[in-house]
Amino acid sequence: MSVQSPKQSLRTEVARLVRLWVLLLLVGAVEFGASFLPLGHLGRPLIMIPAIAMIGLVAFGFMNVTKGPVIVRTFAVAALFWLLILLALGSVDPLTRVNYTVPTPDQR
Repeated sequence: MSVQSPKQSLRTEVARLVRLWVLLLLVGAVEFGASFLPLGHLGRPLIMIPAIAMIGLVAFGFMNVTKGPVIVRTFAVAALFWLLILLALGSVDPLTRVNYTVPTPDQR
């Protein structure tokens, strides 16, 4: 077993965080690109899958929910709970929106 110097340990931690950040950007780009797909009414919830993946990346990658004292995990779980509430409230409009056609003068 090799012992890392503080400089190497910092370098590996920064590299891990940069990889997580790039992965988070890629998942965000996938979600942004998926928003332009012509999905039907039943396909709209599929756009929420990358958003849930982003929450998981933030929780387990950046916040380290599985490590730390109980109080840290409690606040992290509370933050994730509020993220899920915001995601649910933000998805209510696109999931329930219906497009109504307005008749033009030649259709009357």
